[in-house]
Amino acid sequence: MLKHKRFILPATIFFLILFVSEPARPGYSMSQIKSWVNKVRPGTFPELEAKKEAPAEAAKVRKPRQEALTETERQILLSLNERKRQLDQRNLLLNQREEQLRALRDNIQRQVKELKRLQVKIEASMDAKKSQDAENLKRVVSLYNGMDPKKSADKFQRLDPKVAVLILLGMNQRKAAAVLEELPPDVAKQITERIVSRAPAQN
Repeated sequence: MLKHKRFILPATIFFLILFVSEPARPGYSMSQIKSWVNKVRPGTFPELEAKKEAPAEAAKVRKPRQEALTETERQILLSLNERKRQLDQRNLLLNQREEQLRALRDNIQRQVKELKRLQVKIEASMDAKKSQDAENLKRVVSLYNGMDPKKSADKFQRLDPKVAVLILLGMNQRKAAAVLEELPPDVAKQITERIVSRAPAQN
């Protein structure tokens, strides 16, 4: 049995050398033959084993780099998500602010419209009052024009000086002069000064 084993080992080595030294037969590449030999006796062709181990070693070397890249991408993604959240929040606040400004603008426009309406109403009321006052003054002036100067003078003394001036300015000049003559000197002086102050300046 021992002799048999001694014979098999040299024979195996002989055939391996024969296969390696001869050119590759059609259908079998040299790399395939070397691979078979390596299966029988590992280490016969170390360059083939090195090639097999090289991808595994390269994968081990690249793995940390791949993990670092994945972590970097994850950090970038988290940063982008946070930025998007901030932008969405800012957009929401801007929309709320815009809505508040729009409501404020509408409220101001309503107030302005209401103030314009009130202004028109007040101006119309003032115009109506002025017209009514002018009409009333015209009636009073007509009444004093037909009254006796002395009697008119008695009534003038009880009137407000401003009202007395308005009546005298609307009266006939002759009638107004006759009324002033009947008034006490101090009263006539006061009314005359008011009439002069209301007259436009003469050059």
